[in-house]
Amino acid sequence: MDSSITLYVNTTLIISCLVFAIVFFAFPLPPNLKGLKSYKVSLRTLGAAYFLFAFLVLISEAIDEPEVDLLSVINLNISSLQAILFTMALVILLNPAKVTRKYLLKHVSPIIAFDLVYTLVALRWGNPEISNLDALVKLSLIPPIVIRECFWLFFVIQLGYLTTIFIREVKNYDKALDDYFSDGYKIHIRWVSICYYSALSLGIFGVFMMCLFSFVWEIVFTLCCVVYYVGFGACYIQYPRTFIKIEPVISPVIPIPEVHLKVNNRFSWTELKSKVLKEKYYTRMGVNIEDMAQYLKVGRTTLSGFINKEEGVNFNSWIRRLRIDEAIRLLQENPEYSLSQISEMVGYSEPSNFSRQFKTETGISPSEWCQQKRILA
Repeated sequence: MDSSITLYVNTTLIISCLVFAIVFFAFPLPPNLKGLKSYKVSLRTLGAAYFLFAFLVLISEAIDEPEVDLLSVINLNISSLQAILFTMALVILLNPAKVTRKYLLKHVSPIIAFDLVYTLVALRWGNPEISNLDALVKLSLIPPIVIRECFWLFFVIQLGYLTTIFIREVKNYDKALDDYFSDGYKIHIRWVSICYYSALSLGIFGVFMMCLFSFVWEIVFTLCCVVYYVGFGACYIQYPRTFIKIEPVISPVIPIPEVHLKVNNRFSWTELKSKVLKEKYYTRMGVNIEDMAQYLKVGRTTLSGFINKEEGVNFNSWIRRLRIDEAIRLLQENPEYSLSQISEMVGYSEPSNFSRQFKTETGISPSEWCQQKRILA
């Protein structure tokens, strides 16, 4: 009965991986988006990885593999490589220039080194099977087991290190969005973080599974892998839709000639800011820093530098501040206006987003602000 359940679950995992491997290889990409080159490579890599994983599971079912082998070298390799694979596949979406062949080799080389050392040691002392925790304790000082224990410890440290890398890239990505968009909250691609932390949870689950085997937990773990692989694949192929919107943010900035004079002193920022305030350019829906830079006839980098230095905030926060100040003025002068009308007048397409931004800036919602004003009046 147990073996039948394992066979069904593993078969489901194999089929799921093979289907998405084919999807990754055959997935069509817009031909005119050169920025998707790294994404295309990651799709092919994921396709190969999904196929390889399905093949390894198939082999484990076909051969007479030990039902239990704690700290298995194969499992350690699969887990470590998967950690690198999923982290880099997600980092590419946030920062395509980050993941290079040299960078990948840097992360994969310790695994190769462990395998080479273990192979040499196994030729001398063999490859012992560990069927339970007592056997692991008893054999813990034998050279092959020591190396496997070191590999396991390396995997634990690796998970922490990769998480640090991912968190840093998410922060940089969010900062880049806020430096570019006035309403970038819709394209923060939260599913990337969900996918990563789901993979991290599976990795932590796997850490304990390598030391404490249980048939029930093995089935649960495999089912979780099925759900994750399918969910990850379904989300990953949606990325080109988002890339069209964020390409200017994650692509290198191409400097444009600046016709504005004295752009390096305080007077020039006063002049630029006055133009924005006078014409209320910040109330345009969907305005971004590229549009505003072209409107002011300065470079995007120059404008961003001015805002960061002179205003002490990023583009998103500055636009929000100007919009909320304008909203407060309108509420004071036109109490008969609805919040929906005010939100549109200051550049927000959704009243809910206006309320959220208003509360971020003032600490209270627009409706609460209006109530306070009525009480004071």
